[in-house]
Amino acid sequence: MSSSNPVVLVTGGARGIGFACCQSFFNAGFDIAVTDMDGDVAQVSARELDPTGERTFAVELNVASTESVNGAFAKVGEHFGRIDVLVNNAGNFRQAPSATYTDEDWEYVTGVHLDGTFRCSRAAYPFLKESQQGAIVSISSIMARIGLPKRLSYVVSKSGIEALTRVLAVEWALDGIRVNAVAPGFTHTRSHDELLGKGLTTNEKLLDAIPIKRLADPMEIGNVVQFLASPTASYITGQTLIVDGGASIDIRI
Repeated sequence: MSSSNPVVLVTGGARGIGFACCQSFFNAGFDIAVTDMDGDVAQVSARELDPTGERTFAVELNVASTESVNGAFAKVGEHFGRIDVLVNNAGNFRQAPSATYTDEDWEYVTGVHLDGTFRCSRAAYPFLKESQQGAIVSISSIMARIGLPKRLSYVVSKSGIEALTRVLAVEWALDGIRVNAVAPGFTHTRSHDELLGKGLTTNEKLLDAIPIKRLADPMEIGNVVQFLASPTASYITGQTLIVDGGASIDIRI
């Protein structure tokens, strides 16, 4: 088929911020390629967005594998006939003291966050340059600006995503492709609940660090991602927009 609607591909789109991005783009009239490492969960989320199946397409995608990335983008291109926007959202997490990091610990995180963002952006390029509204929005984090102990590979990856955003924005500007990033703060997702469950933090500590005194709802992140990909943001490229309730500017002494 060939879609008459613009098409967005969201990595890690079955849950959390990724699913919120899918919802926001769906509400804005996009057709949605919901991709996730868990293909079954991607199918469930795609049906939740559109029970008719006319405007969604679920694809299993492991961003840590070039073969998987290239195959998934080919499937989406064949199904919809186009890709206009890429949202690089897929992520994972591993916590350990830096001095004890193994190569596998390092590559487990960087291979998804940073390398995966590069692989997917590269695979999206041929589609985006044919679009009249080609855009990439990648998910960074306020942790890219903080020396957060025991999260070395995560912090480095998120910082790298912002650097990648700037370089691609300059290189691909003449192809009509805008490239931006969003750096969320503390957001109420399944990953957040897992951190609480493992005792790695508490809601009290997090709320104390946020001037607004609440976590973000995933849709508050998804709507900003959709804004950056929209014509309303047509003169914005190479930027990282922080969406954190003021957490990154609140230093209390």
